[in-house]
Amino acid sequence: MDVSMNSTTLLTAFSDSYWGQLDEISKYNVHLNIFERMWAAWYAYMQNDVLATGIMSFVMHEAVYFGRSLPWLIIDRLPYFNKYKIQN
Repeated sequence: MDVSMNSTTLLTAFSDSYWGQLDEISKYNVHLNIFERMWAAWYAYMQNDVLATGIMSFVMHEAVYFGRSLPWLIIDRLPYFNKYKIQN
């Protein structure tokens, strides 16, 4: 397949890509909300339920594990809260 790389080909959703799967699922499953469509597209794209579930649960776990510290990173940068610091 000879594809010239320009700005329009980078945004085109091929049917074998995740975004192509999302477009196909969105056509026929209009009753699903966007998160359910993305979830179904992920499983259709991966074509392996065990692998898709493992990767998605790992990514969700890491997002929650590291995302829970974001409020404290923000609070640590605010000068108002320096008077409550125990360590430097």
